[in-house]
Amino acid sequence: MPARGEVRPTPSRVREALFSMLGQDLSGWSVLDGFAGAGMLGLEACSRGAAPLTLCERDPAVVAHLRRVLRELGVEGELVRGDTRDLLRSAAAAGRRWDLVLLDPPYADDPGQWAALAAPVTARALVIEHRWGPSLPDPLDGMVQERHRRYGDTGLALYWRPSP
Repeated sequence: MPARGEVRPTPSRVREALFSMLGQDLSGWSVLDGFAGAGMLGLEACSRGAAPLTLCERDPAVVAHLRRVLRELGVEGELVRGDTRDLLRSAAAAGRRWDLVLLDPPYADDPGQWAALAAPVTARALVIEHRWGPSLPDPLDGMVQERHRRYGDTGLALYWRPSP
């Protein structure tokens, strides 16, 4: 694993809350973990039946670590080394969508901008982890913000796309 400080893992309390909101059974859901870091959010989704998994990370050392983790765990997935913004834009242009999109962008970034970029590629649920403070748009590209909770300095926003 890369040295501590190179990634900001989602605290276990926040992960527990997130997956409590999403539910225990994610069987058959495709997942994008857009700022993979240690890969904990995407791997947790896989442990609940989600597949396939797409991880996007720009740091080469972290990508190498994730490659080993995916291989060791036998997780069906795609590892994209690059910028999440570019991945979201190219996916939207190609009409690609994931059932669940998990984004934990740098806390200095505007979470509303990330939500707007991710909504078009989200088929069911979008989660934005961010520094608590800013409100996020609601509704968003046909999605409804179901919850926006605070956990210390961390905000967790959950959007659902209503079934047609």
